[in-house]
This record gives sequence, structure tokens and C-alpha cells, in this order.
Amino acid sequence: MTIILTRHGESANNVPGAVWVPDPDLTALGLLQARLLGERCGALAIDAIVCSPLLRALRTANEISIRKGNMPVHILHELVEIGTDYPVRGCERARAACPAVLPYEPVPAGDYGDSYGLGIKDPYYMLGRAYRVISRVRQSFSQDATIVLVAHVGINQRLLAAALRMPLPPDFKFAQDNTCVNVIEYTLDASGREKTKLVTMNDTSHLNGIEQ
Repeated sequence: MTIILTRHGESANNVPGAVWVPDPDLTALGLLQARLLGERCGALAIDAIVCSPLLRALRTANEISIRKGNMPVHILHELVEIGTDYPVRGCERARAACPAVLPYEPVPAGDYGDSYGLGIKDPYYMLGRAYRVISRVRQSFSQDATIVLVAHVGINQRLLAAALRMPLPPDFKFAQDNTCVNVIEYTLDASGREKTKLVTMNDTSHLNGIEQ
């Protein structure tokens, strides 16, 4: 299996001096970044797209989906950014941003963060969530599949650690720029033992030539 872990394009909250909003859209630059990421992914053999239900991730996943012939987009709530404790868009609203989104269950009644544990910021709990995400993705698709995950800077840092089966000290961070590409490969050697390879990390070569 190959996991292509990406981050969304620049959002309104990423702009210096921005007033924080709970579920920001992409900026004009962010949309351009997402389109360039979509073109890059469009040239790859991809079997599935899995995305956070937040708007900036949906917009980014849409650009990939379009270039893969409107490939369906699976929503995974646990891909939302760390510390999310506000309601996220339901399926119909998500489809306004990404029409290829597959039907998914509504968020349970009550606080979103409390329902899913997504508002918890404890670093060890967050790493555990990332391990659960990687496990779920690997169990949900065939072992020769290539899966694109579209998520966020904070959860991506933990997903990288989980995918590589490594601890992540609370004060350590992987660089994760907007629309970066991380590629993790899982293969079997001659003895049938699994090998894990980090092929690419925080690669934004598809953005060459545009203002950052």
C-alpha cells in the first residue's frame, strides 16, 4: 500500500494577521495551490481519496477528484485538525464544496469534540488517534492500493509518526507546508516481512513558480 498524505491549500486562517474563523475557506492562493496539487495527483495511479470534513480540505480534495474523473471522496472525521471542537459540515454542505463526497453519517448530537474526542489536545492522545486513522485506512483498502489522505498540519504531523511507527515527542514537529506531499510505502520483502519506506516528505515541487 502507498499512502499519499497531503495538506490543504492556504486557508484564510493561514494569512498573517487573519482573524481566526472556525472553518475557513481557501484563499485565492490556496485554491491555486490545490489546483496544482490536483494536477500532480491527476498524473498518478490513485485508488481512493480520503478527506477531512473541514471546508479547506474538501476544496483541496475536490481539485484532486476532478482530475481523477470525479473520483469519489471518502470522509473520515478523525482527519480533522487537532483541537477541533466546533460543528463541521454535514454531507449535503460538504457536497457543495466537493460534489464527489460519498454519503457519510451525521455528527452525533452534542459537542463535536466531545463526541469524537477531536477537541482533545493531549499529545499522546493525538498520536493514538493518528495510529487509529492509519490502521483504519490500511484495513479499509487493498494492500496494493494507493490512497490520498487530505488533512491538516497538526494531524499530519501525528499521521506521519503513526505511519512510520515512531514515537513523537510533544515538542517535535514535522514541517508540513500547504499542499505538501508525503509518500509512505508499505511493501513485503522476500520473507514476507513488511517494510515501511518514507519516499517523500513535505514536497511542494508542484508549486514551483508561484508566489508563496
